[in-house]
Amino acid sequence: MKHLKENNETYLSHLMFAAQMSTHLYVRSIFFMIHAIFPFIDVPEAFNLKNTCKLINEWNDYAEKRKSK
Repeated sequence: MKHLKENNETYLSHLMFAAQMSTHLYVRSIFFMIHAIFPFIDVPEAFNLKNTCKLINEWNDYAEKRKSK
């Protein structure tokens, strides 16, 4: 598989990385949807937009480092 070779990953490591991102983003999206419907309910700080962006940047840094190996 070209994508796995380009990213220096095994199928299992790719699966774990993608599944982790998907799960984290899914949970965060639930908190944001609740906040959209009920604006008086705050999004927990761990799941707020700033921390979500920080996490995505960390994932991106990891993905970029993986390519350079």
